[in-house]
Amino acid sequence: MKTILIITLSASIAFAQTIYKITPGSKGNKIILMIENESKEKELANIKVKLTDQLSFFNFRSAEESIERIEKGNSKEAEFSFDVNITDDASRIDTLRFQITGSEGTLQQKEILIGYELPTEYVLEQNYPNPFNPSTTIRFAIPEAGRYTIKVYNILGQEVVTLLNEELNAGVHNVKFNASNIASGMYIYKLSGEKVNISKKMILMK
Repeated sequence: MKTILIITLSASIAFAQTIYKITPGSKGNKIILMIENESKEKELANIKVKLTDQLSFFNFRSAEESIERIEKGNSKEAEFSFDVNITDDASRIDTLRFQITGSEGTLQQKEILIGYELPTEYVLEQNYPNPFNPSTTIRFAIPEAGRYTIKVYNILGQEVVTLLNEELNAGVHNVKFNASNIASGMYIYKLSGEKVNISKKMILMK
């Protein structure tokens, strides 16, 4: 997904109105801020565009971009790439805040509203915490309703426990695994359904 926002530099504060939708669990999202110099008299120099509020489940490659100068009447882009972890609450609205400064001080602040769409692909996240003792959480995203299972196996491929076996709606889900009654070691957990079969490893360390 690419979100392109046009910003005209001024001394005012720009507040977001549009809600830009992203998909939880998606990779390689981009916010491109087009910085325009409307002045007919002078160039803008030493411009920095900085993400001032970082959300815990957004993973930005960089929180700040620099532009050496923008000539009179021209524009340049500041690009921010990020991944999004999956989140349980797809109805929430979050705010990203950017501050644009130049050689003359703060030029503008920008707020971007972020909303969330249903997943478009199957995602099985690494359990957290990992290693764990004795409990951990497994989070996953499914783009279609259906019957799904999550089972835990030992390294010999023997089933240890079924954590989930039920009909689920499309969206983000999680299950808890309490391993109080099993031995330390490496285990494999697997998400299965009509169109998905994904597995990951986890470590129980008592």
